[in-house]
Amino acid sequence: MRRKDFDFKNMPTIEKFLTQITFGTLVIPDNIPYAVPLSFCYEDSKIYLHGAKAGRKYKLLKYNPKVSFSAAKPYAYIPSHFLNNTMIPTQFFFSVFIEGQFCAVEDLEEKKHILTRLVQKYEPSNTQMNMERGQFIGTERGVFVGKILIESLSAKAKFGQNLKIEDFEQIVEDLQNRSDMLDIQTIEQMKKFQ
Repeated sequence: MRRKDFDFKNMPTIEKFLTQITFGTLVIPDNIPYAVPLSFCYEDSKIYLHGAKAGRKYKLLKYNPKVSFSAAKPYAYIPSHFLNNTMIPTQFFFSVFIEGQFCAVEDLEEKKHILTRLVQKYEPSNTQMNMERGQFIGTERGVFVGKILIESLSAKAKFGQNLKIEDFEQIVEDLQNRSDMLDIQTIEQMKKFQ
C-alpha cells in the first residue's frame, strides 16, 4: 500500500468490518478480468459466497481458482466547501483487499452452514432461519457455494489521519451540520484512527 498512514493491521477490527460490509467484488482471471459484485460472509478467516450453477462466474471459477476480492464501507464524502472552502475533496472509508484461492464447497452440511450464515448476516433479526424448513428445504443441492482461502489481506482505513486534529474536529462538526447519517458510534470509530 502506497500510503502507510492508511494501512490498517488490526485483524479483530478488520474481521468486524468484514461482518458489516454489505457486498464485495470478486475478480476472476479471464482474457479481461471478470469483476462480480456479490453478497458474502466472513467466518474462520475465509470469504464465503454463493451463486447459480451456471453462467460466466461458475464456469471461470472451475478453471481459474486464483481470485482477488475487495470490499469497502464508505462513511462520508468530504466536499471542497468544508474547512471554509479549503478542503481537497475526499472520502472517509474502510476497505479490504484479498488475494486467494477459490474452492467450491460440495459437502451438503457445510453448504447449509454457509447459506445459513449468509442469511443471518443480511437478516440478523431472523432467529428462525433453518435450512431444514420451508422454502430452504433442499436448496443447498442446487446452489453453487464456495469459499476463498485467503493468501494475502490488506486493509485501508481512511478517516482523516493526515489532518490536524482541529481540522478533523471541524470536519466532524460539518458532517453533523450537514445532517449526515453519522451516528455517535461512527464518529467515535473515526476518532480512533486519528
